[in-house]
Amino acid sequence: MKKELKNVLFMIAGCALIAFTFNAICMSHNYITGGVSAIGLILNYLFDVKVSTVLVIGNILVILLGIATLGFKNIYKSIIGSVVYTLFMYLFEYLYPYIQIEFSSIFLDVVAVGCMFGVGCTLVYLADYTTGGVDILGLILHKKFGVAFGKGSFCINSIILAFGASVFGLEALVIALIIRFIEGLLIDNFMIGISDSKVLFINTKEIDKVKELVINKYESGISEIKVTAGYTNKNDKVLMCVVPSERYLLLKKEIIKIDKNAFITIVDAYEVYGGTNKYKLPFHDLRN
Repeated sequence: MKKELKNVLFMIAGCALIAFTFNAICMSHNYITGGVSAIGLILNYLFDVKVSTVLVIGNILVILLGIATLGFKNIYKSIIGSVVYTLFMYLFEYLYPYIQIEFSSIFLDVVAVGCMFGVGCTLVYLADYTTGGVDILGLILHKKFGVAFGKGSFCINSIILAFGASVFGLEALVIALIIRFIEGLLIDNFMIGISDSKVLFINTKEIDKVKELVINKYESGISEIKVTAGYTNKNDKVLMCVVPSERYLLLKKEIIKIDKNAFITIVDAYEVYGGTNKYKLPFHDLRN
């Protein structure tokens, strides 16, 4: 219950941030960013229809289509997310005259929208919810036609953005693409993580000395992995450890001092999940 409550709070906060950003910045500048909201923005410009009205009608149609093709159980979280998002859209649309944000340049607008959308979407996705709309359509294309979820959503949003560009011009399309790029970048960094640690695979003849160095000086765990050399077919051992990014260069230099012939492979670690480095548990730790 505690975990589910946290997820619900994340979803509510994410939907609120997305809806606020849309009404505070996108509405007044006609920034189309994809999804049913962008369709609402286009229809609002052409026919003076409220975006929230288009959002309600569009989400109802998509939800009914989703239930008919996928079943309620498979999309109930998308339904909840779409309802919460629509309610916040109604609220902020009502408060529109009081919440408008004006920056001094389009550049700042684009960065602000991309960052706020990115954080909002991340909160929703971390909670295992969606805001409905295009996400449900993408899921339908994936389940029924074998189209990758990301590719399906991208194609649908591309059609919406192309429609928006025909109404608002090419500049609006370029702005939308930049916003979506920033948004996607933030989502990836939050969901996958920023590489703040390095994994070192060390093949050395001085196994005991390297183990002592890592354990005592760097206070990190280290594992021995049994391997078989591909060329000589001899059994060997490779050491594996994880250290913070700011310390791996120093560790590498000290390993080379111990064994100048050591073979070291270094890769990024986006999450360190438990072990001796518990201080690096990810924001979306599944054990919470």
